[in-house]
Amino acid sequence: MAHHKSTEGVNPAFPGAWDQYNFSPVSRTQYPVRIHRTTGIVSNEANLLEFKSTTIVALPQSNGIKYSDLYSSITIDFGKEVCGPVTITSGPSSTPQTAAFSYSEGSEWVGFDSDDASSLRPSIVDGHFEFQIGPKETYTVPLESQRGGYRYLTIFTKTPDAILEIEEVSAHFTSMPHWQNLRAYPSYFFCSDELLNRLWYASAYTNQLSTLAKDQARRCELDSGWLNNAVCCTSGETVITDAPRRDRTVWAGDFAIVVWSQFATIGDSISMRNALDTLFDVQSEEGQFPWAGPPICHDSVSDLAKSKEWPYMSDSYHLWTILVARHFYHLTGDLGWLKEKWERIVLGMQLASRFRPDEGLYYCVGDLDWGRSSVKGFNLSCNILFHETLLKLAPIATLLGSPKLATQWLEIASTLKQNLKRFWDPSAGLYIDNLNAPNLHPQDGNSLACWFDITDLERAQTITTNLKRRWGPFGPINPECSGPVSPFISGFELQALVHANKINDALSMIRKTWGWMINNPASTGSTMLEAWGANGQITYPFYKDKPSYISHCHPFSTGPVLVLTFELLGLNFTDAGGKSWEFRPSLGDLEHCQGGFTGTYGKYSAGWKRIRENGKIVFTCWVEASAGTIGRFRLPALGSESQKPTDVEKDVNCETKYGYRWLDGISGGERHSFVT
Repeated sequence: MAHHKSTEGVNPAFPGAWDQYNFSPVSRTQYPVRIHRTTGIVSNEANLLEFKSTTIVALPQSNGIKYSDLYSSITIDFGKEVCGPVTITSGPSSTPQTAAFSYSEGSEWVGFDSDDASSLRPSIVDGHFEFQIGPKETYTVPLESQRGGYRYLTIFTKTPDAILEIEEVSAHFTSMPHWQNLRAYPSYFFCSDELLNRLWYASAYTNQLSTLAKDQARRCELDSGWLNNAVCCTSGETVITDAPRRDRTVWAGDFAIVVWSQFATIGDSISMRNALDTLFDVQSEEGQFPWAGPPICHDSVSDLAKSKEWPYMSDSYHLWTILVARHFYHLTGDLGWLKEKWERIVLGMQLASRFRPDEGLYYCVGDLDWGRSSVKGFNLSCNILFHETLLKLAPIATLLGSPKLATQWLEIASTLKQNLKRFWDPSAGLYIDNLNAPNLHPQDGNSLACWFDITDLERAQTITTNLKRRWGPFGPINPECSGPVSPFISGFELQALVHANKINDALSMIRKTWGWMINNPASTGSTMLEAWGANGQITYPFYKDKPSYISHCHPFSTGPVLVLTFELLGLNFTDAGGKSWEFRPSLGDLEHCQGGFTGTYGKYSAGWKRIRENGKIVFTCWVEASAGTIGRFRLPALGSESQKPTDVEKDVNCETKYGYRWLDGISGGERHSFVT
């Protein structure tokens, strides 16, 4: 069978009515859609939206002193997050002058200086970008000075008595450079809830914007301004990073969510493989993977980077690198890539030496994680993550001819799981964060305990009930990071809810948390925020000295995709690369849902609908997969023990397992329909 390669972005795999939710542009040339504000003397501002002249006149000065601290300016709104170099065309009445651009992802930071993106050092500011322009000229920002992500562009003149007549302004979309058609998604999602549709496509657009050319990363050693001409990828030409504005760098921990959401939305295995290759290429001689990839791991001038351990200071991100490598193999079936990386994976698993048999637990040495408080010591989330990595790597070891290694890892995992009971706090109905921190009950570790099946169903339901008590009006409040709403870790909690059989609670959290985010006028309305405060302010304790540093486009916040595609729709691979698959919808409170994605063997799609007829619920569904694959279908629980599907092919086996009816042996290559 000829395997399909990662999409080249030419034609959409599943065109349909759902394309109305796609934020991706038809053309790489982006134009503003509205005027956000003006200051000073600006005439005919609306003309700019119709390719007619808008004029900015510099504010008057006396003896070189402005009467106002404002510049005359116009701020244009692209209506969604965009990226790339700006081109401006001046009219004949313009005078020679110094003009300037400032950029902002969110409306809160619109001004004469851009939102901060170049450094967390308090003394460093991005400021604005200056350029020279005269009458009837076209100026384009150099590629290295492009802004990686913004919705708002402020244009102003800095020359006294100047006139700037603007005839046209546009931005050139530089993300996803290897796609010919930016809207040619290999996947889709569509359901009866419009908000969920918007969030799925905002997640896809977030992943897309964060996929960059390898040599357009953020420079991190500058003392002012910004440049995006560093190298962030050691393999290939494109790479998926943490965000388009900042840091434009590969962070392994982010892939806990992104490896799944990126596959389910833009399906760009090339850029994901390049990101993982990059992390493997900067692995230390001792086997440690870095907290952050290049250029940060090489060029950072932060106080943290002065440590002799830099950048190998995170056990959790080290483990995520290994576990995500396994997930990448599962999604792509790329055995050649896995074999190529196996020796380095085994070297990385030497951290098993940090497992202390006398305690039966893993001792975390690196204290850095996703922005939360230190995880050093006997930490809950790191132990659970180590356990999951051991379990998922053991079958790989057997596959690649190392059965003794597999046995060793499974024995450690078994011992570790038994000792995780020491973290349980029955009075709180939650796990504690660290054996040395008995009063902190974290969102991340408790969610991982459910997601990675450390708990049984009863305990998972207890944990998720108690985590839900922390939900505020703007989402779950995270205690291990000084109380923000973290959509990254809330993505973990979504998985906890799914594993506790609480799909309705998962949908409720998505609507409350991400729904507030995408409908917030201060956000981009098109991409996923990095975090926000429990009070609804777009702030993050991690950036307390630089509030505008927060990212409005962060792929690690795309956790809803995992629920919508893999749980609500219910389409999943059960074998590496999709040779076998399953369709197990979880209906929640929706009336219909359909979707699909493209894998190594081709396209997979499914859909379901329920309606009431004569006082009964009639459930209809369909599934279609590539020829040469085989799958199974789990009937949803509709409140009837005697439900039986109709229109089942005679060669399909029907049996009851785990309280559900399963149909096994469904062949790919044709559409199968079922009615219950």
